[in-house]
Parts: sequence; structure tokens; C-alpha cells
Amino acid sequence: MTDDRSAAHRPLADYDLMDPKVQQCPYAFYASARAQAPLYRMPDRGFWLVTSFDLCREVMRQPDLYASGVSPMALKPGGVSEGVIAEYAKGWLPLASCSTSDPPRHTKVRDFLEPLFTNKRMREIRPLIDRTAAQLLDALEGRTEFDFVHEFSHPLPMVVIAELIGVPQVDLARFKAWSDAIVEPFSMMVSPEREVECARLVVEMQHYFAALLEARRHAPRDDLLTELVRAADDPALGFDLQEQLTIITIDLLASGNETTTAAITSGLKLLIEDPAPIAELRRDPSLLENLAEEILRLESPAQGMFRRVTRDTTLGGIALREGELLSLRFGSANRDESQFRDAERIDLHRPQPGKHLALGIGRHHCIGSQLARQELVSAFGALLDRYESFALAPGSEAPQYAPSFFGRNLLELRVSMVPRRH
Repeated sequence: MTDDRSAAHRPLADYDLMDPKVQQCPYAFYASARAQAPLYRMPDRGFWLVTSFDLCREVMRQPDLYASGVSPMALKPGGVSEGVIAEYAKGWLPLASCSTSDPPRHTKVRDFLEPLFTNKRMREIRPLIDRTAAQLLDALEGRTEFDFVHEFSHPLPMVVIAELIGVPQVDLARFKAWSDAIVEPFSMMVSPEREVECARLVVEMQHYFAALLEARRHAPRDDLLTELVRAADDPALGFDLQEQLTIITIDLLASGNETTTAAITSGLKLLIEDPAPIAELRRDPSLLENLAEEILRLESPAQGMFRRVTRDTTLGGIALREGELLSLRFGSANRDESQFRDAERIDLHRPQPGKHLALGIGRHHCIGSQLARQELVSAFGALLDRYESFALAPGSEAPQYAPSFFGRNLLELRVSMVPRRH
């Protein structure tokens, strides 16, 4: 494990966070930025990086001064391409997600989503999560080497959210391509050709869900699709089809599985690199909740989110003008040495284990945070019960992350597992 502090005095000009090589392990750059310029304007990019815990929290606590309605797709030169617009003309142009919108739209969507993810409902869902984790590991019985992403960390949250939405299990195979198509354009790293392909796939998904919504109107079920149909008839919400499809595809499907997949995968990689916590987790399974928080802190699935300055102000002693853009770097703030002792290591006894910013705070606190936490706890509880130890598969290459300015998703994680003897 590298010590990020050793890079704290390296010139910031040596790094470009839009470089896929830097994105593979951005923590040395983050350490330099926190030490030298916690509010740092990226050369030639036109926006500021906010890398310290205190400054990120200051911005997040003032959502009216620092608005969330910023589209990463629109930030690249030329904005959204004509090819992408032409594809969406065959379906519905996606609206801003709950996490990237401001009132009144944000309030309207959040009022719908919050009751769906209460602590009570999460307790009711836990058996589904535990059962799904067990079934996935049952299917791996007798195998000791496999791609952890393909076999476990991707299907677990996908099966769960699909069950909650009300999607037939037979259609799950299509969801990986669709979910990737939603997330990839926000990475700010895709080619123009791939961006158009992503739009085509999203429109394909939109038509699929439009048909399911129509079916639920005539035959309601106990699922989130039916809840959305009812919301369309609720005068207080009155979602039209475009709003319904945005909620399903972005707020529920993509947000409900992509970030959790990233966290589960990164969590296993952390335990492979530092297996010391495993014995204590087995002795005291209640510490799995703290493990989940440490995974979210160390490998924040959403490395950053944009904010727009709504009026002239000052942040960290630097004057900002109305309209300027900030990128809050949660991946940096959550490793800030001023806030977290031994910030680069898992500490199962860390004071205030949920203090990190990985799931947001205030108005933009992640609605599905308890679902994500439970999926992490269930996943690692099942893994530690079934397997004695974890390692990278012999001969496998170093794990690679998908190029992204936004997320932190391992493309694959080829592992070797030693089963436990009970």
C-alpha cells in the first residue's frame, strides 16, 4: 500500500485528473492538492477541484449557494452532440437525476423516493439481500478462481434493485449494458462514438420500461413500477412519462447498483491488500457495519460531484464568481489526514465511522444509503462465512479501473478464494 503523504510536495502541475493513468490511483494527487491548494483550479478545464474535507463539507452545507444542477455531459467542448440528441429524439431526453438537480424538481423527486427507502423498508428487504448473496455464492461452489465483478459484485445489487423495481429476472442480462450506458457518459471520458451508442441503449431501455409502466397501470403489483404509476396520478407529484423514466433508469437502476457494485469490488480489493481486519470481523460480525463505512470512505464510489456557484462568494480564502463550477472530490476529502487518523487504512474502531462524505450530507444525502450499507454488510458477511482467505488469481494482471472523472469502478477483479471448513 502506497503512502500518499510522500507525494504531498509534488507539483500539482505534474498531474492531470482527466488522465486515465492518474485516475487509476488518484490519491497521490489528492494528497498534494490537500497540502498545497485544497481549492485548485484545473488548468485548461475551467473548473475548481475541492479536495479537503472541511471545504467539501462547507460547500455541501450550502446547497442554495452551491447548486447541484450541473450536467457533466454538457461540460465538454461543443456540449451534447447532435448524434446524441438525434438518438434521444427516438425516446425521451433524460432529465436531471435527484442528486444532480435543485428545487423544485429535486424536492418533488425526493418526496417520492424517500418513503421507498426508510429504515423499516430496508429491514424488510434484508432477507432478499442475504438470500441473493447466498445464491450467488452457491453458484460458485467448487470454483476457487473467478472474476469477482462478473460473478458477485455486479449481480448482487442488480438482482436486488431489479426485484424491488419489478423487473422479470429473465431480462437481467440486458441490464448490464443498459446500466453502463447510463453511467459512462457522466465519466467525461467516453469517445463521441460511444456516447451516441450509449444514448441508443438508453432509449432502448426507456421503451422497455415504458411498456412495463403501461402494464402496471392495468395490473398493479407490489413493486416500485406500480408506485411510479400511482405517483403519476397523484396531484402532488403528477410525474409525466419522461419524469417516470428518468427516476427508473437513473435514480433507481443506475444509482441503485453501479455505485454499490464499485464499493463491494473495491472492498474486497482492500481486504486482499490488507487482510488484517478479517480475523476480527469473524470474531465480531457487528464490525461489518464499520467495515462498510471504511470501504465507502477509502474507495468512495462517487469520487466527485459538480456544484455551480449561484452568487459571488469566497471559499477557502479564494474569491469565486457566480457561475463558476466546483468539483467536490469526495475521494480526497474522505482521506483527509486532518479528519481521519491513519487515513489510508481500514480502522474497524474509527470514531464516528459514518463521518465520511461518500453518501452526501443534508439535502443531497443519498436516499439509498441504507440499502447500499446493507448490501455491503450482507455481501462481506456471506464472503467471510464462506471463504477463509482472498487473493488475486495467480498470473492475473493488476486490476484496472474504468477511466472516469466521476466514478471508481474496477473493470474486473480476478480472485482466488480458499473455502472455509466449518
